[in-house]
Amino acid sequence: MGYSQEFMPHYGFAIDLRKCIGCHACTIACKAEHEIPVGVNRCWVKTVEKGTFPDTRRFFFPVLCNQCDDAPCVRICPTSALYKRRDGIVDLNSAACIGCRACMVACPYDQLFIDPNTRTAEKCNFCANRVENKLLPACVSVCPTECRIFGDLEDPASDVYKFVQGNGVTVRKPEKGTMPHVYYVGTEESAIQPEIATRPFYFKEGSVSLRPLGSPTPDPQMPGAPRVDYDTPHIKPWGLDMAIYLLTKGIATGSLMLSVVLWLLGFRDTLTMIAGPAVALLMITITAAVLVVDLEQPQRFLYILTRPNWDSWLTRGAFILTAFGALTTAWLGAAWMGWEGVLRAIAWPALVAGFFATIYTGFLFAQGLARDLWQGPHSTIDLFAQAVAEGAAVMLLLAFVPGLTSSAEVVAALSWTLFGAIAVHLVLILIENVLMPSATLHHELAVRAIRRGAFARKFWGGAVLCGVASLMMVTLAPVAALLALVASFAWEHVWVEAGQSVPLS
Repeated sequence: MGYSQEFMPHYGFAIDLRKCIGCHACTIACKAEHEIPVGVNRCWVKTVEKGTFPDTRRFFFPVLCNQCDDAPCVRICPTSALYKRRDGIVDLNSAACIGCRACMVACPYDQLFIDPNTRTAEKCNFCANRVENKLLPACVSVCPTECRIFGDLEDPASDVYKFVQGNGVTVRKPEKGTMPHVYYVGTEESAIQPEIATRPFYFKEGSVSLRPLGSPTPDPQMPGAPRVDYDTPHIKPWGLDMAIYLLTKGIATGSLMLSVVLWLLGFRDTLTMIAGPAVALLMITITAAVLVVDLEQPQRFLYILTRPNWDSWLTRGAFILTAFGALTTAWLGAAWMGWEGVLRAIAWPALVAGFFATIYTGFLFAQGLARDLWQGPHSTIDLFAQAVAEGAAVMLLLAFVPGLTSSAEVVAALSWTLFGAIAVHLVLILIENVLMPSATLHHELAVRAIRRGAFARKFWGGAVLCGVASLMMVTLAPVAALLALVASFAWEHVWVEAGQSVPLS
């Protein structure tokens, strides 16, 4: 824009909800300005109703990207496709986007989406193309009531500065610590907090979409409670593919770590030297394939390695998995050639790589700041327990293949390892989802959906019942192993899905 070093604006919005009439002119102007396809929006106006006839009220709540000072989407983007400009606008370089959808799980405000035409992420950028030409954003220009005020938040002479300083403003989800730059005046609590109002089915382009599975449900005893009358449905960023990734990666890392530990303890047979590591290599290859195929732009996968954002655990994880795969291959090669010295040299590096390849996913999911279920260290600990259980289960099944092991001690060690890991896993998920009170309403809704909502059958019947049955069947190693794998995968699927089931906007 040609600004000097001494003066650089810091743009922001103020929205006076007392003036908003819900005409949706902002939404249409945004679509026209940026050629946004039907079915997705950079900005829109949510409507919440409250009360019973004839005493009802309707509240309009325009939503758009908050251009956060500490933007979680920028931090998690593995290729730096999302970046923060010097004027405070968070912008997107679509040519660098690989379509991993990580930004969508990170944004607490549900403001990113995949453009169905370009297959890359898309978001509001305060109409940077117009601002650079000293024009107002399209949504500001068309607002008939002038409820949208845009400008430099650090310029005392600007209208937005005066408005923010002169009114009691609020922001969306201040507890997330993102420091958003969209301020509201005259907010209704049930409109600004998406976890409060109940939600109907969505009607979109002639079809009916299910409401978010973690939404608050209507209470017949409270007919006048707030309910969402209009909103824009959003797709779930991660699904079954992510649960498969957790399972295959857990088997890979668990198998290699247990193989190396048993080898160091003196159990040196085909199971620990060849079969276990071979399974690890196969599963880590499948893991990589799942991650690549799941991308909206899979041909750009190498961008993670060639233009990495080191703040992202997706980037860190890609390098960790690469190191893990290389060490697993080296172990197999050395074992095949009978090079014991090489095995001794790479044993501890392989254990370290396996450990970090296991736990990095906990940090990755925690970068999904929008999803309260994924926050906290217990998730990382549980991922490690599951990897040990999954690795032990697969190696137990291999141990009963003729010729792979002749040691009853190995079977016993793997059986008790499986028992201990599944026990720890069950304790952790029961504490979080049954015993421990939720710190936020978002977390409470996700846990409620797990305990007695849409995910209850898979949680109690799959994750818990099969896990307990695995403990009880520990003396029947193959049966216990199969039950443990079912239990672990059931929880991984529930955890991924339930974490994304609560509405964000």
